[in-house]
Amino acid sequence: MLSFLSCVEDGEFELPILGAEKEYKNLKSLTEIASLYQGSLIEIKEDITTSAYVTSNDREGNFFKSIFIQDAFENPKIGFEIKINDTNLHARYTVGRKIFIKIKGLFLNKNKDGSYQIGDRNTFGNAIDRIGVNDYVNFIDRASEIATITPLPLKISELSEKHQNILIKINKVQSEIKGLQYAWPKAGSSIYFVDRMLVSCESSEKIIFRNSIFSTFKGLFIPDKKGAITGVFTIVESEKMVMIRDTKDINFTEDYGCFNNPTLASLSDVKNLFTQDETLISENLKIKVVVTSDSSKGNISTKNAFAQDASAGILLNFTDTHNLNLGDEIEIAVGELSLTKQNGLLQLNLTSKNIVTKTTGILPLAELITIEQALSGNYESKLVKIEDVQFKNITKNYLGLNTLTSDCDNELKISSIETTAIFSNNQVNDKKGTITGIMTQNNEVFIHIRDESDIDFNENYECTSVDNNPISNDLFFSEYAEGSSSNKYIEIYNGTGEVVDLSNYKVELYINGSTVSSKNIFLNTLSNTLLDKEDVFVIYHTKASNFIKSEGDINASVAFFNGDDAVVLKHNDIIIDVIGLVGEDPGTAWEVAGISNATQNHTLIRKSSVIKGNTTWNISAGTNISNSEWEVKDQDYFSSVGKK
Repeated sequence: MLSFLSCVEDGEFELPILGAEKEYKNLKSLTEIASLYQGSLIEIKEDITTSAYVTSNDREGNFFKSIFIQDAFENPKIGFEIKINDTNLHARYTVGRKIFIKIKGLFLNKNKDGSYQIGDRNTFGNAIDRIGVNDYVNFIDRASEIATITPLPLKISELSEKHQNILIKINKVQSEIKGLQYAWPKAGSSIYFVDRMLVSCESSEKIIFRNSIFSTFKGLFIPDKKGAITGVFTIVESEKMVMIRDTKDINFTEDYGCFNNPTLASLSDVKNLFTQDETLISENLKIKVVVTSDSSKGNISTKNAFAQDASAGILLNFTDTHNLNLGDEIEIAVGELSLTKQNGLLQLNLTSKNIVTKTTGILPLAELITIEQALSGNYESKLVKIEDVQFKNITKNYLGLNTLTSDCDNELKISSIETTAIFSNNQVNDKKGTITGIMTQNNEVFIHIRDESDIDFNENYECTSVDNNPISNDLFFSEYAEGSSSNKYIEIYNGTGEVVDLSNYKVELYINGSTVSSKNIFLNTLSNTLLDKEDVFVIYHTKASNFIKSEGDINASVAFFNGDDAVVLKHNDIIIDVIGLVGEDPGTAWEVAGISNATQNHTLIRKSSVIKGNTTWNISAGTNISNSEWEVKDQDYFSSVGKK
């Protein structure tokens, strides 16, 4: 008879209801019971009764020697686990059964993961153990009420410690990996549970799906679809978990895939989803954009591309290489992709597999803006056109950094031109006109150009500063001192209005009318090869006075001149300034500004009106044209060396 009863389902055979419809004098809620816990295992010595509804079912073997209860059949506030040293508990405590627990003599605990538990005390006296097989019926009365339990609908992100032991429902989830069995153990494994992972199609968050290797459905396959899961929620070792009663708790009926049939959205709407350092896009969306960059010209990586629609532009950052061309119209499924900012520039991170379609599109017209608007940062990743601009430094090639200006005072930098760009070694355009490019950022505003054809400069332009003083296009000699003994130096001035890289600059010395330089020095000899705007670079004689040395930058033999030796400044091996005539020996020295032998035993200072070097040292009709640019000072006049 006992054997028969242990297998009978509740409802199939009427088990006697213990204390049916009894009145309990000291009836407290589960929340009140929880308040008795004060941080450690506690024995309940007061005659207290609480009521609850059963949510678990061990019929299919996924729960073992425990029943889970909650305080209400809908919208519960708290749940408990009751540990019982018996099996087939579903026969007595079916799902929805209201029960009364007389907890005097039982123990209450809250484990490290925040789960409330009722049971006996273990042999060490510090944790909950199961209530004896012959004792639990004395503590638990069954009421006649069997309610329909409404699972609490929650998102994975909403689940917390307070929801433990409660029956919950999570919608729009699927198995992270298709084709898995519920709990088929690996050969030789000693584990009792198998953990699978479910992923939310709403938030891309994950939760552990735990099943017992003793469950009747362990060998069945989790449906390769998506939908809702109902189960008892718990936390183990800080990991969120859900356990089902049987496979009826799995309602996966929709096609597998979180981002099937995405909805078309504007790029602006997608960019507005960005809220922090990294934002995962959970919406099932797609965008349709046109590629505005051109990787075929070598100035952008094949792992990057700029694209835009009518609403906005963005940088596409691929983890693999793409084969996108200028003007391609592409659809991108953005669900589960991330938005990040790199040095202030918003980018969409993706792989080429996220491109749904690719066709030849129509390149959008570049938006006409001013240089001031460009500097505002409001046109990020958009194709723009700016008129009446020129390069501040027209003596260099495209490689590296270049700066644009419209009035020689404002500045808009061009993104560093890559060595792989097919136009990197071409000389920059020395006129003014219109530039087309894509606005970008790298901790400050830049404009990216695709090709040299983005530069449409064909008008003459005289660059002046904000106070109408002309700005130099390159470095030039600003002082020359041929002092007593070895007090000699040559000073080079940067009046370009921007920092200049000295890597391609060289000074040469031509002695006694020679046509071949006897001494030379590249200005990048020092570790710091950058010369700030309005700064000078001073080369001095190795035996010059301590004052000259203190103001100088480097000593070199090109400062071994004696008044009748020509000094030449070169950029990219092209002469940009001279002192004296190469190939001519004047005898003692050259005349300057009517002063004979001025390049010997004198200091020469370039007049403030001079803004660029002079490649000739002409004497015509008795007038020294080029050296009239100099002021002649007495020998050992060094007060201005190193200062501008």
